[in-house]
Amino acid sequence: MSNYLHHVPGRLRIRSSSFRCDPISARQAEDQLRLTEGVREVRVNPRAGSITVHYDPERLTRAQILERLERVGCLGAAVHADQGNARIPELIGKALVGAVVKNAVERSALRLVSVLI
Repeated sequence: MSNYLHHVPGRLRIRSSSFRCDPISARQAEDQLRLTEGVREVRVNPRAGSITVHYDPERLTRAQILERLERVGCLGAAVHADQGNARIPELIGKALVGAVVKNAVERSALRLVSVLI
């Protein structure tokens, strides 16, 4: 499983196989983040392999949170502060192409059924 990052200012959720495979590191990350000024709440879900951090965006940035998680060893170089935004155009493009293809297949199937009836 690769790393997944979802971010809105004040809330950061990261899914990583390291949180599932190594619960000790996940707890260390949780403890480290709880000691960080500006962090309001930290929740680790080892079963889902995720960690959610609620923080004050005026005192702390997403990059600083990710840096702390990397220091503890929970995240590799695969997740960086810019990764979430850098992949947005790619993900939108894939979703758009998928929707167009799905629509075309549905129309073709509907025409085929109407011809057969």
